[in-house]
Amino acid sequence: MDDMKSWLEWLLSRERRKAKRQEPLHLVAHYWDGAAPLAHDIRDISSTGLYILTEQRWYPGTQVMLSLQRIGVPDTDPDRSIMVNAKVVRSGTDGVALAFVVPEKQAAHKAQSVRPDGVDRKTFHRFLQRLLGNQGQALIEYILLLPLVFLLIINLVNFAGFFFAWITVANAARAGADYAIMAGASVGGSALGPPSASQITTVITKDISSLPNKASLQVKICQNDGITAPSGTCTGTLGDPETPYTLMSIDVTYTYLPLIPAGFKAFNVYATIPPTTIHRQAVMRIIQ
Repeated sequence: MDDMKSWLEWLLSRERRKAKRQEPLHLVAHYWDGAAPLAHDIRDISSTGLYILTEQRWYPGTQVMLSLQRIGVPDTDPDRSIMVNAKVVRSGTDGVALAFVVPEKQAAHKAQSVRPDGVDRKTFHRFLQRLLGNQGQALIEYILLLPLVFLLIINLVNFAGFFFAWITVANAARAGADYAIMAGASVGGSALGPPSASQITTVITKDISSLPNKASLQVKICQNDGITAPSGTCTGTLGDPETPYTLMSIDVTYTYLPLIPAGFKAFNVYATIPPTTIHRQAVMRIIQ
């Protein structure tokens, strides 16, 4: 009666682990139950036992021969898989917990043969160390790769912002040229006569209002009728308008600053797109 009571207490106990459990990253278990062997995921493992996710519900004390196999390891690796004997200790809602039954050492007369009771303790510990070592290596690789992922995200955001700014400035130059030749007839236009340079600049400024660093905007306006000297804020000469046309040029310059700066600005070293000048020009002819 006392033996039955102690067995029930052992069976219903919540925690009987003697070693720290590790969650394997790439490890599966195979066992033969009369059907084709399937790979079963392992929830956790330690030097004394493991927990297999399986539909089997063996009785406590049942001996099971397991093949533990590391996933993603070449077939030539001697520590790719091992055969180990284990004993069922408890069942859960999603699997079974087993304790390893590993002999201390392999008998000399069985050194070259397949052991019916699995590998010895030395071989098993070597396999487990390789497994946990690969976990540490994978963690280090992940930590080293993480900054590169962040750098990729930063550059993705900054280059997307640059292309958005480039399109916005190009559209603003065209909108300014359209307003310059059509005045009140253009969309949103209010001038009754030829618009002034300040009115054209206001239209362009409104078009780029969604961009950061709006203070860097520069607008140069030039008008050439082929007879008098070019007028406006343009620099240099404007091409021949082919009389009887008047040539109108809207020159827009904007400096893009990265949305997420990265690098060492003091040393002029950038890990992303540096501050870049965007220059767009729209030229139209006015019939005189």
